[in-house]
Amino acid sequence: MKIANLKYGLIALAGLGLSVNANAEIGCDDIVFSPQAFAAYDLIDQACLEMVERNGQMYAKLTARVVSQTASGTHMRYRLANGELAPSKLSVAPGDFETMISGKSVKMEDLDVGQSINIYVGNKYWVNAAEVVEEAIVEESVEEAVVEEAVVEEAIVEEEMEATLPTTAGPLPWLALFGSLFLVLGGALRFSRKQ
Repeated sequence: MKIANLKYGLIALAGLGLSVNANAEIGCDDIVFSPQAFAAYDLIDQACLEMVERNGQMYAKLTARVVSQTASGTHMRYRLANGELAPSKLSVAPGDFETMISGKSVKMEDLDVGQSINIYVGNKYWVNAAEVVEEAIVEESVEEAVVEEAVVEEAIVEEEMEATLPTTAGPLPWLALFGSLFLVLGGALRFSRKQ
């Protein structure tokens, strides 16, 4: 009982801390990128330079330099948070990606080689880590109540699986055994006739 009270007290305390932290500015260390963002650029978490607000929305800011334009697409080198340039990478932008230069829409293939660009990644491709932790705490308390149901369901599934196991062994091992026995018997008969 005391452990449960302590646990719920800690959850409440963490909730208070998270609600205070939600009002503070977030940085690149405070966000978690989605799988779609990692599919577009695998080092996106290391290339996030800062969080900026534009038009009332929060964006993760990245900086890249156009290295080459080929038939396969635009190759860029991203600047990492530690100041280094990442290796050249083919840009795999999502379908709703839009390039704006001086307020005008520009196609990726029309960017000049050597041009440095800022890339702003919207909150569609990342979540605030504090919100994820808060959801995990709530899910954990709900999950404890459902554990007993899961154990019962698991036992039922195992019983169903036992009834429907496939028969994978065929008659081949028996044929091999009988073939070996006939060879031994034939060898024994031949040996007995010679003597």
